[in-house]
Amino acid sequence: MQVSAPRLIITALITGVAGDLLLRGGNMWRLGFALWITGVVVSVLVLDRSGSRERKLLLAGVVGAALGLVLRDAPMLYAIDFLSLLCMGVLVLWHGSGRTVADLSVVEAVRAGALAAVNTVGGAVRVLSRSAAERAPDRPDTGRTRALLIGVVLTVPPLAVVTALLISSDKTFEGLLQRIANSFTSDVFVIVLIAWFAAGWFSAATGDALGATVRAPTSPRLRFASIAVPLYSLVAVLTLFLITQTRVLFGGAEFLRQTEGLTGATYARDGFFQLILAAGIVVGTLVVAEWLLVADARARRHFHIAGAILLSLVTTLLVSAAARVGLYMHMFGHSVDRIFACAAIVWVLATLVTCAMTTLRNRPLRFASATVGVTIVWVVLINVVNPEALVVRFNIARSVAGASFDAKYHAHLSADAVLTLVTLAIQLPTADCQSVRTELAQAWSAKQAPSAATGAHWRGLSVPLARIEQWDAAGGAVRCKAP
Repeated sequence: MQVSAPRLIITALITGVAGDLLLRGGNMWRLGFALWITGVVVSVLVLDRSGSRERKLLLAGVVGAALGLVLRDAPMLYAIDFLSLLCMGVLVLWHGSGRTVADLSVVEAVRAGALAAVNTVGGAVRVLSRSAAERAPDRPDTGRTRALLIGVVLTVPPLAVVTALLISSDKTFEGLLQRIANSFTSDVFVIVLIAWFAAGWFSAATGDALGATVRAPTSPRLRFASIAVPLYSLVAVLTLFLITQTRVLFGGAEFLRQTEGLTGATYARDGFFQLILAAGIVVGTLVVAEWLLVADARARRHFHIAGAILLSLVTTLLVSAAARVGLYMHMFGHSVDRIFACAAIVWVLATLVTCAMTTLRNRPLRFASATVGVTIVWVVLINVVNPEALVVRFNIARSVAGASFDAKYHAHLSADAVLTLVTLAIQLPTADCQSVRTELAQAWSAKQAPSAATGAHWRGLSVPLARIEQWDAAGGAVRCKAP
């Protein structure tokens, strides 16, 4: 059942007021934003209680992604969780257009993003037009509205004159009104902007989406000869590249030492992200090629052979990328970037397996929905693992074994790392532990100064950050071994 436009407008205005209260202040959207997102989800459930089980699961995913912004403090995890939240919001609108996640193909995924953008930005126009159409022509409130308008007209002249006289008589009163006007204007603008976006999103999420009936583009059904050219060109390039990587894969650090001007840091840093991007492009090309291909058994058989070769080469490419990162970590220890690089390899490998199990087994329509499921599991796992804490634990273990320890780097990580660093610092050599103590004091006094000055500091809090603030308020003690 379609939700009435007045209910949508009132709910959107309440959402706008809540957004103005919860999204202001703080360096990052965390606790306040998570509370606001929870309110948005509850609003959808109240507006339309007849939603399906899948929509409820998608809404739960939105809340779960918002919760990740509060449970973890690392900036990279923040970006991943925030992007996950946006994607779950897109899927909610996709479901509201009358589709299910199982209907999501690669082409439809692009269309789902466009559908979400159109409805969030312009959906309020549809709601307002519906509101005007739903108003009965014989509503009995015409006389009351007319009386209120007359009252406003009668109020303006004396109020304006008296206010002008009071302003001219006292500068303090003038400053007060100016501050009120500035604050009111700012608040109204934020409330209206949020309410505008919320009205369109609510309307689409509850089943009245703009563009829901627009048909998706159809495949041109090309012959395999057309598809074979790009696929086997990529096979040739990847094969040539992997031949050049043989010495590195088996030679390791010794090969790097024998190569003039080439170090492990330079080799891993300069090539890794290009390899990941290349792997992604190859998989994307394979998926698009399947969509372009004619539905012919012989053509499909040839495509599956070419696809299997490509996926094998891309898997080997990722092994090369993993070797680069492994070599780097062996020589220089762990860092946040290197941990997330390993996580990226895991996700791409999982996507490759998904592609092999769907696209190359005559089930291409399941690839997008399966990838969504794989990505959700990956996001949950990477939040559970806590990469920054993992970096601290590994590098402290290396330090105990005799390696150097960069106290400044670890002390300037997020609260996710600092909680572990404070606990395990006693295992470090005394000099390194004392350096950690000094660096932590400097780092967190600098971080807390600007945030403590804002009255809305709580809105930007995460659970680890709150615990570190408690530790800092208690004296910020770091236990070290006796020299």
